[in-house]
Amino acid sequence: MTSKKRPQNLFAKAPIVRLQGQPVLLFTEQQGTLLQALEAKKVKIFSECRNGFCGACKTRVISGKVSYLNEPLAELKHDECLPCCCVPTEDLELDLSPEGAAVVTYACQPHQSKPSLAKSKQTQNVASDIRTQKQAVFEDS
Repeated sequence: MTSKKRPQNLFAKAPIVRLQGQPVLLFTEQQGTLLQALEAKKVKIFSECRNGFCGACKTRVISGKVSYLNEPLAELKHDECLPCCCVPTEDLELDLSPEGAAVVTYACQPHQSKPSLAKSKQTQNVASDIRTQKQAVFEDS
């Protein structure tokens, strides 16, 4: 479940962190540690030392992988991580309650009604006319 160093691929997709299936955050390097990112989203997680010594923030990983910024001293099982000193290296699902957390919501795009479709066509026609006029000006030059 874990690896030793922070990912180096600058073009990799930012990992999505889920809590019991609910997407809570898109992790970026600006967030520091996983614990800091979770706290910013109001996730209830107990922590003490914030350095991987005490194990107070020990959390079960349902799926995904993390990388440690500094090697934890607390003993971990193969399916556990210490959010205080790790970052996700891929999409991650944790066995933490999403209750009270500022979860990610997806805005649904409403279907366009017929009048707005007609207006969209008018806008496309105006844009096409402008392109034609510009092209004529450049050809005359």
